[in-house]
Amino acid sequence: MHVVVRTIGPFTDQFGFHQLTVNFRGRTINDLLNQLCDERGQKFCNIVFDQDGQLRRYIKVLVNGRGLHVLQGLDTPLTDGDVIALFPPVAGG
Repeated sequence: MHVVVRTIGPFTDQFGFHQLTVNFRGRTINDLLNQLCDERGQKFCNIVFDQDGQLRRYIKVLVNGRGLHVLQGLDTPLTDGDVIALFPPVAGG
């Protein structure tokens, strides 16, 4: 199955891509993020996961425009053609 991963802002530079089509071998968002750790390297992992292997609180992940908080969190299943967006922390005033 193939999914599309998009990044914005500083993540585009940090991860080295704005949009990436991934030949996805897993089932869930957690599987995808771990696959990207394997494929993209430790820098990706250090940005996305904390020392305990948990998704960093400030990372926002959308699946087809919907946040993980309204889905099944990291256990959200993915299907062929899904679009996943990774957002850095956003601050404003």
